[in-house]
Amino acid sequence: MRLILFGGPGSGKGTQAAILLEHFGIPHISTGDILRSERAAGTPLGQQAQGYMDRGELVPDQVIVDMVANRLQQADTATGWLLDGFPRNPSQAKIFESMLTDIGQTYDYLLFLDVPAHILQERALNRAKQAASGQQRSDDTPETILKRLQVYEQETLPMIQQYIGHPKFVHVDGTGTIAEVTAAIKARLGEVNCV
Repeated sequence: MRLILFGGPGSGKGTQAAILLEHFGIPHISTGDILRSERAAGTPLGQQAQGYMDRGELVPDQVIVDMVANRLQQADTATGWLLDGFPRNPSQAKIFESMLTDIGQTYDYLLFLDVPAHILQERALNRAKQAASGQQRSDDTPETILKRLQVYEQETLPMIQQYIGHPKFVHVDGTGTIAEVTAAIKARLGEVNCV
């Protein structure tokens, strides 16, 4: 199973990804995790990405595409993968589709966790409060979270709207409890005969 998971900051992507990973037994490929790992290791890529991440900005497309292409070709992805955090804008989506062709892969479903902007903002600010108390990652400040929300609304939502109507696009209401959203995902994926 090869899934691409879309949703805004605070949509519950990470939580639902963990559930889907266990269900399908596939690796989680998060550009955020890859970037944080590179940054923690102090690699040249990590140092380059550091400035962008600290400002809540997106790392340049080519850097992300190269990392994702390398990751999708590692041995543990042979039976599938769940990609979270990429593509994020129409330009990346176009490069991503071309990259998949180049490496001889495709995806099974585009899964969108739809959460209204006002709820994303409320969840994001709660996350910032947890970050301030040391319960979340250090780059979750109110400023960077709100910047990520703004980038999501300006760049990612237009890309997602382009996928609406795509035969592999699966829309899920992400406003419920974790259990409710999980049940909705499984029901929607069941409708398309993949669970």
